[in-house]
Amino acid sequence: MQNEKTPQKFVLIDGTFTPEEAKEVITNLLEFKVQFHNRENFSSEIRQGKGNEKSVQRRDQLLKTKDNFTDFIAGIPSGQPLHIQSVIHIELDVCSAI
Repeated sequence: MQNEKTPQKFVLIDGTFTPEEAKEVITNLLEFKVQFHNRENFSSEIRQGKGNEKSVQRRDQLLKTKDNFTDFIAGIPSGQPLHIQSVIHIELDVCSAI
């Protein structure tokens, strides 16, 4: 077992997709993250009486990414194989105290 302090990598996506499949997979991931930040912001509003600025900013970034991705994928011919790989890299954030 690796030391918990060693950065870890996890393969999230690794495969070949049609543009239609790629659009479904990626937009679903992005939408899940947008909804996560919407819930974080709503929770902050309820608990603290003010929104969560980090979640609002991140949600806006994700929505722009989704728009950019949608534009990109629309320009690819239907049925054109696309290889998509996504790796999650996780390490301890030594700058932030919990």
